Amino acid sequence: MKSDTERKKHYKAKLHKKRNDLHVHLSKELRSKMKTKRRSLLVRTGDSVKILRGPEKGKDGKVSAVDITERKVFIDGITVRNAKAKEIPLALQPSNLILVGLESTKERQELFSSDAFKAPKTEKKKEEKKEEKPEAKKEEKKEAPKPPKPAETKVPAAVKG
Repeated sequence: MKSDTERKKHYKAKLHKKRNDLHVHLSKELRSKMKTKRRSLLVRTGDSVKILRGPEKGKDGKVSAVDITERKVFIDGITVRNAKAKEIPLALQPSNLILVGLESTKERQELFSSDAFKAPKTEKKKEEKKEEKPEAKKEEKKEAPKPPKPAETKVPAAVKG
């Protein structure tokens, strides 16, 4: 079909039909944990995704919002500065993402084994690193001696007014 016909078809589509355009490919790990064979799945808020294309390529994050009418997905921490230097969330196309972790729902539990809903390994490593850094900073703060407080001087009553 011609691209302009395809675009027109999307703009005129009903909302429940537009929802079908929000499917995101599954990672190989998730595909291996499926009970039935399927390549893609509808993205939901709370899912973990990896960006495959665009300026933020290679980054992971959780889906913060899904815009059905515009066919866009928003991810926590992925922002862009506008002309007024304000941070706004970057809208990504679902075709440029891959599902790495899933949010557990009744329908998804029927499709996947119970192993699929555990957090991906990459996130665990990041959490461990974050936990180690604050501990090191606390130790550094404890080692540095605090300077003595200056002695308080008493002001005579005549000066007070």
